[in-house]
Amino acid sequence: MKILVVDDSTINNILLQNFLEDHNFQVITALNVPDAFDVLIKDNIELVLLDLMMPDFSGFDFLNHLKKDQINVPVIVITANTDVDYKRKSMDLGAKHYITKPIQFNELLDKIKKTVELV
Repeated sequence: MKILVVDDSTINNILLQNFLEDHNFQVITALNVPDAFDVLIKDNIELVLLDLMMPDFSGFDFLNHLKKDQINVPVIVITANTDVDYKRKSMDLGAKHYITKPIQFNELLDKIKKTVELV
């Protein structure tokens, strides 16, 4: 499975990439929304792990664009924001799951498995 990790933190991208690759996933990272869309166009991405709070374009912008252009790729939001309204908005825009940081890696694996089962 090929996963795109979108987070403006290089450290978070590396942590997620290393963890996911240790669990036999192929991983591509992007530091911003425009780069993430370039990857979606060029690669066969099967799942996106998306941070919400990024400069210039937010994770909400990413989700809005996916919805508007009817791009059907499952998204799991991973964010430090615990606000219920952020979770609701993410889910309304099509996110399959919402995980708060710090990441519990067992929870992440569980959500990935559940998301794959839905597709």
